[in-house]
Amino acid sequence: MTSKNISPIKTLNPNQNKWTIKGKVTHKRPIKAYRTATKNGHVFSFDIVDCEACEIRVTCFDEIAQLHSNRVDVGSHYIISKGSIKEANVRYNKLNSHLEIILFDASILKRCTNEEQADQQHPLFTPISELFHLTNNMLVDIIGLVLYIGDIIPIHRKDDSQTQKRVVKINDLPGSTIDINLWGPMEGQKGLELKNMLTNDSVVILALCNARVGYFNRKLINITVATTLHINPSFPEAEPLTLRGKDPLLVVPFVAETIHIDGKYTRMTISSIRERMSVKP
Repeated sequence: MTSKNISPIKTLNPNQNKWTIKGKVTHKRPIKAYRTATKNGHVFSFDIVDCEACEIRVTCFDEIAQLHSNRVDVGSHYIISKGSIKEANVRYNKLNSHLEIILFDASILKRCTNEEQADQQHPLFTPISELFHLTNNMLVDIIGLVLYIGDIIPIHRKDDSQTQKRVVKINDLPGSTIDINLWGPMEGQKGLELKNMLTNDSVVILALCNARVGYFNRKLINITVATTLHINPSFPEAEPLTLRGKDPLLVVPFVAETIHIDGKYTRMTISSIRERMSVKP
């Protein structure tokens, strides 16, 4: 299967009979039993995102649901074709897509080989300065020079559950800077790798594909299950950033850091820190 045979998710419509999509599974739901007035059965669904950061939900019923529920893995890439495209029920489907795919007996759901998975369109990187004008929850590709990586920050959710994150600050070639939140397992494995590299004075380039635009006090980027993270990638855009990182005269505009005071994390400017220190060293 070549890239010429793959349709972008954004081009799908309910009137299409022949189409093939390829993408990464970002979320799957447990198979569930259902009951109607005429029959009992099972339903299984999962979400997929393609290389252009477009999402769509795929749903299976009954025997097809039982067949695929154990074959679909979050993070793996699949080729899907010969399904039915219909309007999504926005009451249950909160994706940024008004369509949904239904799989039948004749439908194809095939896990990608390593070669097929690598055969993805080159990321279309968005300049960091443009992120501040985008709507929250949009998926974007960005690349930048890593300036800073923070320690693990414990987070208490409203439902009393706990998680943790690590903040990475990157700067792109035009000179704009933004914070990236690494959540859950990503902050542990990749976060520690990045921190060790910076500790060794290495120049680190970070590229994110399908990262989600967010806002908390200011614009930021969140890592989700849809995000692919590349450290020191071979993309052409990485080379000038690497050269810039090796420049001993590199000057980056200052952005207030997140600091720990009195058991809480807060953002402060240097002037605010000086005022506080005059009262409480």
